[in-house]
Amino acid sequence: MISLLEQVFENHQVTGEEVIGINHIAFKVDDVNTAYDALAGYPGMVTGKPGHVPDTGRTNLSLRDPDGWRLQLVQNAKP
Repeated sequence: MISLLEQVFENHQVTGEEVIGINHIAFKVDDVNTAYDALAGYPGMVTGKPGHVPDTGRTNLSLRDPDGWRLQLVQNAKP
């Protein structure tokens, strides 16, 4: 089940295609792989498979909405 309960706010150094200001919005999910399976059939929405970020301990899934805005689904590290 995908439950969008919390927004995730994170400040970090700008790299790659990122810009100063809000460059994406992230939502916490219980299981990022289940979210990937549910959304993978939408052409152009899912920009890759979930990836683990060692620095934060999170697993992220990057998305694009129909207008091209960057979104992210985030699963926190398991305790």
